[in-house]
Amino acid sequence: MQDRQRNVLLQALQDDDPEVRQAASEALEQLEASADISGLRKVLQSSDRRQRVAAVYTLERIRTPEAGAILVDLLQDQDADVRAVAVQAVGARQEKTALQTLVRCLKDPSPAVAVHAARALAHFKDKRLVPYLHTMCRSDNPELVCACLDALGEIGDMGGMDAGVSAAAHSSPEVRLRAVRMLGRLH
Repeated sequence: MQDRQRNVLLQALQDDDPEVRQAASEALEQLEASADISGLRKVLQSSDRRQRVAAVYTLERIRTPEAGAILVDLLQDQDADVRAVAVQAVGARQEKTALQTLVRCLKDPSPAVAVHAARALAHFKDKRLVPYLHTMCRSDNPELVCACLDALGEIGDMGGMDAGVSAAAHSSPEVRLRAVRMLGRLH
């Protein structure tokens, strides 16, 4: 089956239309990446952090349910760097099955994972996320508060107004700036 697909795509690389050639190139890349999922699973089981992180970035580009499921599982990885990259990938892909896990990542012991989780949640633009982001705006971590305010602004729901009003009086000028910008985006 894949040989037949590959042959058609290889022929399409010679098409007269540049858009068809570009699409064939992208499709071939996707086909090759999908075939490599088993290899990526092995890399993810290794102890080499750089290879594991690189594998997560590769999985982000593979648009299959299997790759998405692996990324969602990685949200609970023991390595904070792997979790942080997986959070970003899941957000970029808008993996709906990961929403609850991403919300839990807002309280991750690694500040970077929590910040990336807030940014990832913004991609979903789901009004049900407002209370969780609102709660995290009370964090002692100004970077997390900023990310949550940005996410609330991206969602745009008026339910985030109280968080923005409170944050507008924060001791950090960066938090105040994000609060003011967020309040301007609510509708």
